[in-house]
Amino acid sequence: MKPSPFLVLLLLMTTGIVYGCQSSGFGHAGSSVELSLESGTISVPTKELPELEDYMASFDSSERQIEWERVNTSAFSSPTGVVYGDIRFSCGAKLCDHLWLQIKEEQHRTLSLPAYDGSIFVSHAFSPNESYLALLLGRNEGTELVRHQVLVLRTDEFSVAAVQGEPATLAEQAVTGDFAFPILDLQWKDDQTLEATVPDTADLSYEGLQQWREQGSKTRTLLLQVS
Repeated sequence: MKPSPFLVLLLLMTTGIVYGCQSSGFGHAGSSVELSLESGTISVPTKELPELEDYMASFDSSERQIEWERVNTSAFSSPTGVVYGDIRFSCGAKLCDHLWLQIKEEQHRTLSLPAYDGSIFVSHAFSPNESYLALLLGRNEGTELVRHQVLVLRTDEFSVAAVQGEPATLAEQAVTGDFAFPILDLQWKDDQTLEATVPDTADLSYEGLQQWREQGSKTRTLLLQVS
């Protein structure tokens, strides 16, 4: 069966966003997590990932082995060589919880954000000065619709950045974890401004977005100011 053009549109219209390398992520006997990069594979000891260790500790030995086999990862490097990883666990058919990892000068920093769990990691984009990292996450609705969310991290502190924008209501929905609508394109305009292309329709229901597609897929641009 061919994939729906609507699903392909929502997943692939992300020009200017760079994808990372993916792997199964499961290390030897759960002692490590593997991150695959174009330059090679990095093995991260689970002791550096306390949130993941705590999650695994809630299962008995047989269940824990199953959970480890469901772990998968994506990894990418910044222009200056800092490594970032998305460690996905507690996965269903498509959606996973996320543990974000930064490896900088041999220091490991992790970040877990429950509001964005149960989602798909779609892509990422660094600001021109590399001060911020924009992550695009998605949640599928059936087989023909993916709604997205933007998460912006400060790379120096590895923490969540504040984001405001215009139109204010749509900008808030784009970053608060609501997964309210598809984001068709996400690009940095300058060091502190993101441009997000979204459907130009007031009806964001499943039926409304299907009708939007059938009537020409008109779009509008949100400007997101990051601080």
